[in-house]
Amino acid sequence: MTKVLVSMLLMVILFMGGVLFGIDQANEGIANTRGYTATNFEDAIDSGINEDGSYEVNVMGEDFEQINLEDKELEYEEVQTNHFTQKLAGNLENSVKWFYNQVIDTAYQIAQVFF
Repeated sequence: MTKVLVSMLLMVILFMGGVLFGIDQANEGIANTRGYTATNFEDAIDSGINEDGSYEVNVMGEDFEQINLEDKELEYEEVQTNHFTQKLAGNLENSVKWFYNQVIDTAYQIAQVFF
């Protein structure tokens, strides 16, 4: 029993040592691939306020400005009301659900007759 326990403990120690060694090698490989060590990078997110008082955010080099939410909601509602295919798909979905439920109910009623 002791021999098995010692051998298992030795295997766990060797496994953990291999994991640590592999992580270190991967870190060195990444540094060699880049050719430099990462010590000074610019911020990924930069924010500020414009002259007109709106917020401006720079995320990974792309600029985003503050917009009026009510205008966006109205634009979204206009787009949503004009989609005939979405309405048709919703009606088709309801029809298929109804038909499927009718088939299942009928099969259940037939099964109840025999049992």
